[in-house]
Amino acid sequence: MTGEEPNRPRGNVCRDLCAASAQAQSLPRYDPRSYCREVANTIGGASVIQNSCIDQEQAAYDSLKMNWASIGSRTRSYCDEVSRTIGGMYVMLLTCIQQETSAASSKPGFKY
Repeated sequence: MTGEEPNRPRGNVCRDLCAASAQAQSLPRYDPRSYCREVANTIGGASVIQNSCIDQEQAAYDSLKMNWASIGSRTRSYCDEVSRTIGGMYVMLLTCIQQETSAASSKPGFKY
């Protein structure tokens, strides 16, 4: 025996778990410039479309950044996955979170 307590975690367990927790807490990193360029190119490359897209993405990101820690981890994870399936958009992430939050607070009943 090396003198270590048998039930004591070894290595960097806390560091690994704490890093995973911090990553889950951080706002996802998308690439709005590429996404908005792709959107603009789809309709002819209009600068006004690309600039408007960037403005909308920035506003959504700013809103998410202020509120991210207060959003449940299940909602964050689900909505991040939804957003990534369509290219990673902060506008979609914010919309999904708003809809999930609203749905969670509204439990419709069924009437016969």
